[in-house]
Amino acid sequence: MSAVPNTARLTTGRDTGPVVSARDLRAWYRLSMFGVVREVKAVDGVSFEIRSDEIYGLAGESSSGKSTLVKTIAGAIRPPLEIVGGEIAFNFMAGTDGLHRASGEVAGQVRWRHLSYVMQGSMSVLNPVRRVRASFADFAFRHMGLDRAGFEAAVVSHLARVNLEASVLDAYPHELSGGMRQRVTIALATICRPNFVIADEPTTALDVVVQKEVLGMFRGIQREMGSSVLFVTHDMGVHAHLTDRLGIMYAGRLVEEARTRDLFARPRHPYTRHLIESLPRIGDDKLRRGLEGSPPSLADPPDGCRFHPRCSFATERCRREVPAMTPVGLDHRVACFERDRVEASQ
Repeated sequence: MSAVPNTARLTTGRDTGPVVSARDLRAWYRLSMFGVVREVKAVDGVSFEIRSDEIYGLAGESSSGKSTLVKTIAGAIRPPLEIVGGEIAFNFMAGTDGLHRASGEVAGQVRWRHLSYVMQGSMSVLNPVRRVRASFADFAFRHMGLDRAGFEAAVVSHLARVNLEASVLDAYPHELSGGMRQRVTIALATICRPNFVIADEPTTALDVVVQKEVLGMFRGIQREMGSSVLFVTHDMGVHAHLTDRLGIMYAGRLVEEARTRDLFARPRHPYTRHLIESLPRIGDDKLRRGLEGSPPSLADPPDGCRFHPRCSFATERCRREVPAMTPVGLDHRVACFERDRVEASQ
């Protein structure tokens, strides 16, 4: 993909439609080994949008394509990953199709100022041989237009929002607990008040008490800034607690999307229903059965609906045709031919 050095134009992007939109996005891993070309269709025809001032959740089991979708949106495209089709648009980047097509200069202006990234592990962000103060200077100083004293004061004030003392700035990452490191990464990602924040499994390694604290801080800062967030986790309980709308991915495709409360109350796809029914409930001691089978290989996915080999509702049509994402209510879309049977069986 070639860079676009002159046509991209940065805007404030706060109230001009969806902050992020993807249309028929396809991102594949293309590998050539011993003369054999192999394509892994990790993201294959995904369309969705993230609106202003909302937390959009993305759920699905491992190898569903969530992390690849995040990399694609963030412009973190490295071989063998390629974008082979579709479009990505940001309302704060007029004149270019996605961060992966922007020039290095534009991408440098966008990252952390307009789009920031809370990665899966805090140690993936924080340099283990540099103090926390240096990480803030590396990521945010040039974007904030302050002198050194003003920048230091802004960092200390922002750390207080996530219940961290100024002394944290003098620490090395390994001297902090896992919860403290994760709060530092959230502070790093939000100090420039970006339009859009990507959070990729930010609470996976934390115990439930620290996780609840971190999620509460994250929601509070998001509301204060009015930023939009793409929050990725396989934990449906976290989505129920935090997100406004929720998309469900399976085998590289989006299979259902709705307001989070509506999705939990009325799932229309059998895979979504399984994810929700797997959650423990107080006072409910019935036996829960795991989903039979395993996700398909994305190098050789099945024809038709990719969930059909594991679906008890599957028909011959499901084996032959790919279901489109179809509206079934306000802000509710589902890719399932048997959605009415799924709903009637609940």
